[in-house]
Amino acid sequence: MLSQAALLGILAIAQFIVVISGGFDLSVAAVMALASVLLARFSVVGLPLAALMGLGAGLVCGLINGLAVTAGRVQPLIATLAMMGIARGLAFTASEQSILVKSPLLDQIRSWGGFLTVPTIVWFVVVITAAWWCHGTRQARHTYAIGGNEITARLAGVAADRIKIGIYTTAGALAGLAGLILVIRSGSGVPSVGVGWELDSIAAIVIGGARLFGGEGSLLKAMAGVLIYQLIANIMNLVGVDPFYQGIVRALVIILAVGLSVLRQTHAERRQIQGRL
Repeated sequence: MLSQAALLGILAIAQFIVVISGGFDLSVAAVMALASVLLARFSVVGLPLAALMGLGAGLVCGLINGLAVTAGRVQPLIATLAMMGIARGLAFTASEQSILVKSPLLDQIRSWGGFLTVPTIVWFVVVITAAWWCHGTRQARHTYAIGGNEITARLAGVAADRIKIGIYTTAGALAGLAGLILVIRSGSGVPSVGVGWELDSIAAIVIGGARLFGGEGSLLKAMAGVLIYQLIANIMNLVGVDPFYQGIVRALVIILAVGLSVLRQTHAERRQIQGRL
């Protein structure tokens, strides 16, 4: 289950850092698909160079998102929705079908790790790094402040635009990393992979207690939400639930998770009002 959850977990980390800043990134899954196709298509020139191309593509997509949100003043939902279409279109332009990667180096990488697969190890490393960032850096405190109240954060001297650009760029790079992990796990680049995963990543972190509208959330709890969400999917597969009904169940889980997040926010605001009175 850890190996299955690794891809969604990395995307959820990217989504988490964007959500706590008060935004959304609907392009993470499409950027993952683009990175996987680029790595697979250019693996003939060397796997390391192709991997850098995939990571670079994710980084550039994230940077464009950040610039659109800050310099362009486009709403994050619209900016990342547009990037989702661009990245998915570029992935299908590079290849209309899956590309099999034949590389001895890739076969060696797959054999590493033993009990813990390479995707799981990479996910754990990213979780540890992100958890350290969330709890030990000033940039993280500023990110939470922006998500809580951007106007107040700006008045306090926080460089909100610069931090947002960094957040979206990092999210794009993490999505690119997820594309590389996809190739390691499946041995191919898939332009159609991850359709709907952007919503799954949001649902997973909200299940883990992240506030949907920013400013509040624990990364480790968000990762627990990823495992819970993956466990639900595994149970449905084991009991033989029809894939179409699985989509309905996932949609209901998303609605429930978002509804609970809104209720938590409403109760918190009521307590603040009562405390002032």
